[in-house]
Amino acid sequence: MKNYLFPIVFLALLNFGHSQNTSTVTISQENLNLIKHFEAKEQNRLARVQTYLKSNPETKTTFKDGINITQIYDVVDGVVLYRSTNNLDAGRATKTSYLQVGGGLGLDLDGTGMTIGVWDGGPADASHPEFQNSTDTGSRVTIIDNAIVDDDIGFSSHATHVSGTISAKGVDPDAKGMATNINVKSYNWTNDIAEMIAAVNSATDPIILSNHSYGVPIVNNSGDYLPSWYMGSYNQDARDVDNVARNNPKYLIVASAGNNGTTSYPDGMYAGYDKLTSDKNAKNSLVIANAQPTLTLFNYDLQTLGINSSSSQGPTDDLRIKPDIAADGTNLTSSIPGGLYASFTGTSMSAPNTTGTLALLQQYYNQLNGDYMNSSTLRGLVCHTAVDDIAATGPDPKFGWGFLDAKVSAETILDATTGDALISEDTLSEDEIFEMTFSAQAGDKLKATICWTDMPGGISNQTLNDPTPRLVNDLDLRLSKDGNTFMPWKLDYSQTSGFSNSKGDNSVDNIEVVEIEAPTSGVYTLTITHKGTLKDIGGGLFDPKDQDFSLIITGSSLTLGTTDNALSNSLIVYPNPNNGEFTISFDSNLNNNSDVKVDIYDISGRLVYKNSFVNDSVRFNKTINLSGVASGVYIANISKGNNITSQKIIIE
Repeated sequence: MKNYLFPIVFLALLNFGHSQNTSTVTISQENLNLIKHFEAKEQNRLARVQTYLKSNPETKTTFKDGINITQIYDVVDGVVLYRSTNNLDAGRATKTSYLQVGGGLGLDLDGTGMTIGVWDGGPADASHPEFQNSTDTGSRVTIIDNAIVDDDIGFSSHATHVSGTISAKGVDPDAKGMATNINVKSYNWTNDIAEMIAAVNSATDPIILSNHSYGVPIVNNSGDYLPSWYMGSYNQDARDVDNVARNNPKYLIVASAGNNGTTSYPDGMYAGYDKLTSDKNAKNSLVIANAQPTLTLFNYDLQTLGINSSSSQGPTDDLRIKPDIAADGTNLTSSIPGGLYASFTGTSMSAPNTTGTLALLQQYYNQLNGDYMNSSTLRGLVCHTAVDDIAATGPDPKFGWGFLDAKVSAETILDATTGDALISEDTLSEDEIFEMTFSAQAGDKLKATICWTDMPGGISNQTLNDPTPRLVNDLDLRLSKDGNTFMPWKLDYSQTSGFSNSKGDNSVDNIEVVEIEAPTSGVYTLTITHKGTLKDIGGGLFDPKDQDFSLIITGSSLTLGTTDNALSNSLIVYPNPNNGEFTISFDSNLNNNSDVKVDIYDISGRLVYKNSFVNDSVRFNKTINLSGVASGVYIANISKGNNITSQKIIIE
């Protein structure tokens, strides 16, 4: 990125100077001539548009879909050209725009009340208008480190651009960020690991997300190459990141994959791959590739999706699937110091595009559940819902698990509250077998994902392309039905043909995904086990160990339940859908005499019904009347002692 910084900033300064009174701005004669030239071109462009509109009065000149604007720009050789907002294009491509204020899902998310950390080449320009709070009375950016690490003077252009991609409020609509009212703590990258820990545990505005759009290039400015063993290896920096994540389970570190995609070096695993360096090879962070999407006009659906040639490719030496996902980082317009704007390209841009989007997903989850997701849940969710059918099916070392899709992620969060999907956070103990059954219908893809924050692994001993797995606690996910067992995705490698994927036992990744493209209707069994002995940070030598994990399941007409919950196994709600009156019935001959409690919520979390019933028969059978409530989807939480279940209620 830095090699292109000066010319981009110079062009932005030209635009800024032209917007001021030229009598107060010192500018060369050559640049005055250029301004005159471009002013004449602008007048000609406007004339072409007006001529076209007079001949085609039915043409709509401006299109707006909530927050996004598309406008007719020029007519060249009879072809009508449109322009749309640039950083908002990133939001469109990743479907973040559906979550934002005015977006298609009606969620109106903007990161209010949340704080995010940005480590970069120096502090962002906190005085930029894009960082003003909602009342324009102060900045949402707090500078923690004043020292400049990169070559800029006063503030870091790179950090300001990155922070704007995350949080710009949209003073210039072209530069609107992902989370437009979130707070940012701005650091330089010196002493970042210690500062990350302090920021996560701060008494004031603690963070649960941070962005790191920097890394170690394969070739430095002097033309010197890193040793070939360094690429893909699990070094101390990677271990440090995993250590921070393991000790702070809510905290997700988002990192750029790097911009070494076109760099060649000797003795890599395979030509055009194996470019990840240093902390990019960590297990517990989310590493982002730079995609280059094109969208259909007006609908903004993905039309084509390629990886930007500059984006660093994986995988790690032990064949972990890295980068994790891709996002739009190509030609993103955002803020730079002095109230200016510029367009940059790189994984430095795709990472903050992702970070700001993840903040909105956390905000939405918190609204519905009263808490934030564990980092493993958030990481698993965005990998689970990523678009993977543009290129080859399944994971690969360029896109990772696919292209970020915030809309599907948000819909899955909602579906999990209605029983149409599952997002759960659980713990697997030593020698335990986690098992659950559920039914699914034929139709949509059936997909299950587990993700966990693993213990730090052993660092590389500088062996070239060392395949030794760095996974410490190896969990295994399986789905089975009618005697058939469905295995997770894994990455394969051949020295002669390169990388491919298949389904089988995955002993390297701390995320496992089982996909059934064409499921048949019926009952499925999900099991989670582990290999070897679980390891943990705390406790004594002989204390039992465990591993937290997150589980996501999506499919067609899921009916979720567990074999040990007698209430959910016998529950019947009828009629459903209904007109507001329905009956709840289940076997109450359980091993307790507790009262039955029924709480009903709408999808925004508002309690609309609450009652407690005496357990006085072998089968509970009560009619509920919700007269006066609006049509829609409601969630009934039903409990009897330690037996708890939820049921979606549809009122027509």
